[in-house]
Amino acid sequence: MPARPLPGDAPGPQPVGQALDRVMRGLGAPEASGVHLVFDRWAEVVGEGLAARTRPLRIEGNRLVLAVDEPAMATHVKFLQAELLARLAELLGPDRVIALDLRVGPKR
Repeated sequence: MPARPLPGDAPGPQPVGQALDRVMRGLGAPEASGVHLVFDRWAEVVGEGLAARTRPLRIEGNRLVLAVDEPAMATHVKFLQAELLARLAELLGPDRVIALDLRVGPKR
């Protein structure tokens, strides 16, 4: 006879994405699926021109950290911040990303 699961035990195998989302939420970070959307759809969110000069690095809490290729681009992104945050809210839901942190340097 198979052993009964204990209270709180997971009910068998789960998709990795669901388990990772649960861990990320427990750490106070956005769900992995949201992070995935930002990285995979970056050009769609910001447009091809801006995507060629910027790159999302990570999400820290509710702040998106971006690499920009030069100081002038950082100024341009700051000017567009409200619009970019609105687009991210459409993609991820409200309050998932409320600010952008910019890092000037190579986009590697």
